[in-house]
Amino acid sequence: MASKNHDGSNAMIDWVRPSEADGPLIGAVFSTYGLSLDQPDFFGQDFLPTLLGLGSIRDRGYASPVTMDRTLATSDVSLICDAHAVAAGARPTLRVDVLPIGHRLHHAKVILIHRQNRIRLIVGSANLTHEGFRRQREMAVVLDFHEQGKLPPGVLTIAVTRWLEALGDSADDQVRRVLNGVARQVQRWPVVSPTREDLLPQIVFGGGVVPLWRQFADAWPEGEPVLRWYICSPFWPQVQDNAASSPFEAIAGALEAKRASLADSHMEIIARAESANDTALPRFPFALVRHLREHGFPVQRGRIVPARLDAAEEEIPDGKAAENRDLHAKWTVLAGPNTVLAMVGSANFTRQGLGVLRDPTAANIEACVLLKWRRGQWNPETWLPPLGKQAVDWATCSVDDLRDPPEEEAQLPDWPAFIQRIELAIHWEHLPEPDGELHLHLRLPATPAFRVVFPAGPDSAAEASFVLSAGAEPHLRAPLTAAQVRHVLARRMVQVVWEDDARSALFPVNVLYESKAAMPSVLGAKPSEEQLLAYFHGRISEEDLLTRLEQQASAGLPPASILPADSERLRQLQNYIVREFVEGLYGLTRAVQEASFSPRAAEQALLGDLSPVSLAEQVVQALYAGRRSATAAAFQLVELIRVVGELSWAAHVEQSPEVGAAFELVRRRTLDRIFAMVQQITAKLSAIRDDREFAAYVRSLLPAGLANRWMAVLAEKEPTGELAFEGGIV
Repeated sequence: MASKNHDGSNAMIDWVRPSEADGPLIGAVFSTYGLSLDQPDFFGQDFLPTLLGLGSIRDRGYASPVTMDRTLATSDVSLICDAHAVAAGARPTLRVDVLPIGHRLHHAKVILIHRQNRIRLIVGSANLTHEGFRRQREMAVVLDFHEQGKLPPGVLTIAVTRWLEALGDSADDQVRRVLNGVARQVQRWPVVSPTREDLLPQIVFGGGVVPLWRQFADAWPEGEPVLRWYICSPFWPQVQDNAASSPFEAIAGALEAKRASLADSHMEIIARAESANDTALPRFPFALVRHLREHGFPVQRGRIVPARLDAAEEEIPDGKAAENRDLHAKWTVLAGPNTVLAMVGSANFTRQGLGVLRDPTAANIEACVLLKWRRGQWNPETWLPPLGKQAVDWATCSVDDLRDPPEEEAQLPDWPAFIQRIELAIHWEHLPEPDGELHLHLRLPATPAFRVVFPAGPDSAAEASFVLSAGAEPHLRAPLTAAQVRHVLARRMVQVVWEDDARSALFPVNVLYESKAAMPSVLGAKPSEEQLLAYFHGRISEEDLLTRLEQQASAGLPPASILPADSERLRQLQNYIVREFVEGLYGLTRAVQEASFSPRAAEQALLGDLSPVSLAEQVVQALYAGRRSATAAAFQLVELIRVVGELSWAAHVEQSPEVGAAFELVRRRTLDRIFAMVQQITAKLSAIRDDREFAAYVRSLLPAGLANRWMAVLAEKEPTGELAFEGGIV
């Protein structure tokens, strides 16, 4: 159902690499249990650059953090993970929203990649770790959706609906925006008629009212006997007193209730090997074998086989050393005279994984794909990993023939599960340095009193602690100083302390959607007006400009640093700078238009640090510092308002009314930011407030709505009438 974009290896990482025909990244949602953020940082230094098509060192996508963040800034990317993955205090780039789930065990492994011309959905067993994507034996189903594709849109739209139901209140607005966006896009593509409805893949989730084992068994045809039963898993259920039945018994019982006989069935169990040699035994609990024998399990024939731990010869790339490849794939297949049914995904063959519990909603959040074929269209040899030689007979094996398996993943011991997420809202329009707010989204009703602490660091002004108690309010807000905003941006975490300081955890902070576009590409360095004009003129590339900003930040220079002795010289040169500004407006317009392939990309182009808004900030700073006259500053700001107001989104409006409305919202937010800056400097612009010639210039340059708004802000009055201009209401 999909083809690789790279043929260098058989690693999972190859499936996230873009092709030239895919187009730019619009959005992505990643779901995982485990996560590698250090030693090494697989997610930040390998996975994300590969996803973005950056770098090519030894088949890995390494890229500088600044380059990666600039690329990520044009899309919506979210990471959903089990809370334990970030509990140690590591967090990836702020360009990726992190949603930790701690009130349930989150075990689903799903990757949704929305590019302009292709949507790819990957459901499998691999965590976002180096081992999962480059070393272990994993299993995944890759589904591609595009205009010439053969998969009906309903497969994806149903998957999106089920995924959002499984996430519940853990899904924030950005996740919902990305998932609903892909559903809308596939519905605009040509209708595909399936040949047989029951052969279409179905994405199913565990942790709900209907457990995974029940969804799997219900998909088997009524009355058809099962001749072969394959199970591949690294973890297995333990025999426990007073526990619900095992997944073996639950599935077998459901099949027999459908008159699907197991009397002639042969079972093939693929388990981990105990060691990397030819005599390695499979790791499977003999206590479970004995339990099933004693309780009349209907399958009498079969074998337990170890998957090779050492790499097979064909798995070792040329020039690379052999390394062990532990089994981590999870799949189950039933085969009968007419039908083959498979379930592939994240769920281990355990009670927690498949939901064989008295309360199935207490099971792990899992994600799997159900696949069905006619008999003869599936070859088990293509699914089996390289197998060891020590196969064990199911009917006659003893305790000496098996080794105990590893224990299934453990629950996180300490996490503030009463917090859904924490977001940072930044008031970028507050110059010269923005302050902000911390937004806390709580999971009611069980919310204890707790403290949010800024861990001590080199910026002592940022140290703070405030006590919060939710009561009946699901959302809390706490004001932050400029120093505290800097602290959160630098550390990406806050500490949550609860139960009278007996428990604490570091919690990741996301930058609020509306605040994200204005985040600097290089923390601690903003481009000066001269640098921005050189960039819009094309005299300096984006890469070179960012390199200079990195050098400024590492040298500890303040943003757009100007020595006092230079202020008068720059004021005398303002005519030259303004002329450069006018000549750069064409390049600015072209750069914004070319970068606006999606609403998020347009937002970055208009509100980011290489944008009209960034240039407006530098003009205001120059006015504050005495390097710009009121007339020159007002002229520049009016021209920037004109450029933003005249941008054309016609092609996007024709594509979709919703997309067109999203572009117009970005325009409105951009104009709001510039007018907010104008409002802050009205006192300094008093000299032109009653200047009739300047007022006439404004009215001749701007549409009536924008001109009225300028005059109202300058007069410190509320604008009257409908502020209409070509393209929308402002």
